[in-house]
Amino acid sequence: MQVWVSKEKADDKIIAFANQTIYKGNPKPEEVDAVAFELKTKQNIPSALAGFPLSYIKAINLPEGKKYLELFFGKDSYEELNITNEQKKQDIFNWFKTNIPGSVYNLYKPTFLQAGKKPLIAFFVVAAFFLWTLYIAVGIESGEEYDVSGQHYHSIAGIVLAIASIGVKKVILVFGSLMAIAVVSFIKKVRNPAVIHSISFRPNNTSSFSIIKE
Repeated sequence: MQVWVSKEKADDKIIAFANQTIYKGNPKPEEVDAVAFELKTKQNIPSALAGFPLSYIKAINLPEGKKYLELFFGKDSYEELNITNEQKKQDIFNWFKTNIPGSVYNLYKPTFLQAGKKPLIAFFVVAAFFLWTLYIAVGIESGEEYDVSGQHYHSIAGIVLAIASIGVKKVILVFGSLMAIAVVSFIKKVRNPAVIHSISFRPNNTSSFSIIKE
């Protein structure tokens, strides 16, 4: 039995490990000490705690710079253990890494392209729509006529035509702002890549395995 207690407002008040299960809970402030005492002395699991058996957990992730640990159960299913104190978060993760048998530790450090992949894709998508919209906006200002009514209005082409109708200068301003946001996001992610420490549960498997949530 291992129990961690926190009085921090944003934290899960109790995190515990017992019977091959990770527990978390948020009893009322005046009940936290009593629940922790019952855990430590009687080793009873109060109903105020939710349990996550190791048999269901595929990985425990520690994302650097975040105020939580992540328990992953499947591709899109996970639970957060909220811990605002960085040292405490690291201590709990290290305890899991050291004391849970059959676990494999991995460190995920994204490459330059991996770190900036999403904003880079967003930039090129926006740039493609920008060129398309600008081409039509220039045509409109040159006297070309386009139909944006009826069934075409709600299509992608219709939306592009509607935006193009606001004029070349406004089109450049709108898309320029969106592309600038994508560039800033790319720079931030590349300068501060999402480093993730991961404990996976694959006995007798020493290959790299980690579940990453961005």
